[in-house]
Amino acid sequence: MQQPDFSPLTSKNPARGLYGLLACLCFLCLLSVHLPPDLPDHEGPIGTLIIDPGHGGKDPGAVGATAYEKDIVLAVAQKLRDRLQETYPSMRVVLTREDDTFIPLHERGAKALEAKGDFFLSLHCNGMRNKSKRGAETYILGVNPGQENYNTIIAENEAILFEENYQDVYGDMDPSTPEGFIYFRLLKIVFRQESSRLAELIQKEFKLRGRIDRGVKQAPFVVLYQSGMPAVLAEMGFITNPEEERFLVSDSGQQVIAEALFQAIRGYNQSFATQEDPIRGKNE
Repeated sequence: MQQPDFSPLTSKNPARGLYGLLACLCFLCLLSVHLPPDLPDHEGPIGTLIIDPGHGGKDPGAVGATAYEKDIVLAVAQKLRDRLQETYPSMRVVLTREDDTFIPLHERGAKALEAKGDFFLSLHCNGMRNKSKRGAETYILGVNPGQENYNTIIAENEAILFEENYQDVYGDMDPSTPEGFIYFRLLKIVFRQESSRLAELIQKEFKLRGRIDRGVKQAPFVVLYQSGMPAVLAEMGFITNPEEERFLVSDSGQQVIAEALFQAIRGYNQSFATQEDPIRGKNE
């Protein structure tokens, strides 16, 4: 039996051209059925996420009546990592610390860069002498016109004082002084748009879950500057508020926070895939 000639449609023989067209169509159908889509399952720019549980080891962070900040943020970080990896197997999630270990701030940034992270998420709990303070807030790198969050900035940046050679790494910058506060004014703000986008989503998800929304703020946090990529720092609640401390310590409270962060990250990635701004609606 004579085999069909799959010549292109430009052939002088119309029948041969038809055979070629049918063969091409069949081949394309087979490709569409058997080949997976050429998109990662996370469908967005965050392919590698760096989660930074603040403090650790000899640096307890903020202290509540019964709990340390360092323990709460590590538990939330692990819950968030598990949620992300379960949903998005192709997403790489790297924690700057896996246990109760002290990691200098500059080493956290170095780890993020070594892992070729796409985004840096630092997790913290707030602490104030005024025990009535409550709610969640998210920071991006910058400086606010006022100094309403001055105590928070000092508390987070003072972690460098636990580092044995911090003066060699950071120079004469003392985070507990006004001079240390304005040190970062000279730094060039990069990745601002990306950082702000995720920060707004985090606050939106916190609010949806009943958390008091303290808004998106700017601060010259050392760990955000050192990361060298889009970065946000989430203050998940006030450990010094008795009611919030109970929430932060509980497994259910940590699950609520981890889920809010997960949904914010998913919304961030999906907004790039669908060309839709999840905060303001359709992109122009």
